Amino acid sequence: MRPAAYASYSKRMPAPPMLTVRKVAPERGARLTELQRPEPGPDELLLRVRRAGICGSDKHLYLWDGWAAANFPTPVTLGHEIVGEVAELGPQVTDFQRGDLVAVESHLFDGACRPCRTGRAHVCENLRILGIDVSGGFADYVAVPRRVAWRVPSGMPLEHAVLFEPLGNAVHAAMRYDVSGQPVAVYGCGPMGLMAIAVARSAGAYPIVATDVAPYRRALAETLGAHAALDAASPRLGDEIVDALGCRPTVSLEMSGNQQALTQALQTSENGGKLVFLGIPPEPVTIDLAEHFMFKGLEAYGVTGRLIWDTWYRTEAFLLRHGAELAPMLTHRFPLANFEDAMQTVLTGECGKVLIDMDAQP
Repeated sequence: MRPAAYASYSKRMPAPPMLTVRKVAPERGARLTELQRPEPGPDELLLRVRRAGICGSDKHLYLWDGWAAANFPTPVTLGHEIVGEVAELGPQVTDFQRGDLVAVESHLFDGACRPCRTGRAHVCENLRILGIDVSGGFADYVAVPRRVAWRVPSGMPLEHAVLFEPLGNAVHAAMRYDVSGQPVAVYGCGPMGLMAIAVARSAGAYPIVATDVAPYRRALAETLGAHAALDAASPRLGDEIVDALGCRPTVSLEMSGNQQALTQALQTSENGGKLVFLGIPPEPVTIDLAEHFMFKGLEAYGVTGRLIWDTWYRTEAFLLRHGAELAPMLTHRFPLANFEDAMQTVLTGECGKVLIDMDAQP
């Protein structure tokens, strides 16, 4: 609910209801619901959403697994990977115009806490996440703070612009360490893993080995630049990774959140290797901290979102130069009214990135 101070901002007649995808209760599923179109607050933009992507965290929220149940409130409108056109501006916004196309940083940071004031707004102490903590962009319209809007370069296709937020995660992960000329292992070939493969390849990683249980996604991994894609269910996976790379990986990207994959990444890494963890486990995981981490002298980094705004500049550069290379990953598109079909497609694993096209008709 908007603060009372915003209530007098507009005296216009209420806009017609808009379609949204809501998590209405702490249980499995989501519901198509009509809600009143929001009005922008003084420092906000009202966006007409054009495209939205389904994220792994949306899957967690839909399934209402242990991680989701322990961390997130309901009801809420889902959706945080969005690109939209500015439909209205709050009275304090002077640097955007109606019709501007913007992507949205989903981490709503306060700008005042110590992490924010020291260049770490992505881990703001009072962080809220669009589409999780506050209502998001699986809707015809969404109001967002002006400070989280990124103007999309002129001429960039919508299918590229909608990738700013998720691709930014992959850029953050793949570029945390210098991968140029390094043997890299990527665990999990969902959209995040696929994008991380493409980014690592563009940064000069060689060779790149990917793992996943799904043949469909292993094929996509090779298309996106993996030199080998291995069955994560193989009992000899560790040996197969070493054989494919010619050595143990010096950099490992764990993109799946799977307990077995996480353990495999720790065990297979080169001594003194570097690991990046991005996948969200549905439940707490267990590791042998001494044997598999400390005694190997590993270095690890946990990714949450993007470095604001450093990662966005890097992501824009990647999209402008390599955006077309991601086309094989964009496998499915659905109208907003067909969200349930879209989510069921995600749950099969027989897909790459699934987009919601607000311009499409059911």
